[in-house]
Amino acid sequence: MLRVSILYHIVKKYFSKTPTETCSTGAFKGLKKGDQVSIFKTITNSDVLDFARLTKDYNPIHINSTKNIVHGALLNGLVSGVLGTKLPGPGTIVAEQILKFPNPCYVGDTVEIIVQIISVRKIVKCEYNLIANEDRIVLKGEAKLIIQTDKNNLK
Repeated sequence: MLRVSILYHIVKKYFSKTPTETCSTGAFKGLKKGDQVSIFKTITNSDVLDFARLTKDYNPIHINSTKNIVHGALLNGLVSGVLGTKLPGPGTIVAEQILKFPNPCYVGDTVEIIVQIISVRKIVKCEYNLIANEDRIVLKGEAKLIIQTDKNNLK
């Protein structure tokens, strides 16, 4: 219930602004359906250990196994980095996500993070895939995004 309440207040805040301050067709310059970005990241043991220290998630499958599995939330964090810096970019707020982890990602895997815009309205929708070693989908997801374009709120 708390999650719904927080989301309601975020959405209400941004939809109560003038059309030039929220994303709609044309309000976020150049953003359109089909836009896509792709980046690569090799997941290291240090990445996983740093994430475990930060979150206190010391589950042995992540840190004590012969083949350590990367935390799903760490993979989602990589997506967040792309959303907030590359596409759509600064001012992006994730309002809702659907995540699926069809295969494990292991320390040492190189993942390609692919984000694609699927609709641009007041809420921007995107889908993303993380593909490990060019053949294994380790994360599939969709998100609804609010794009804050007011430069004063991005400082």
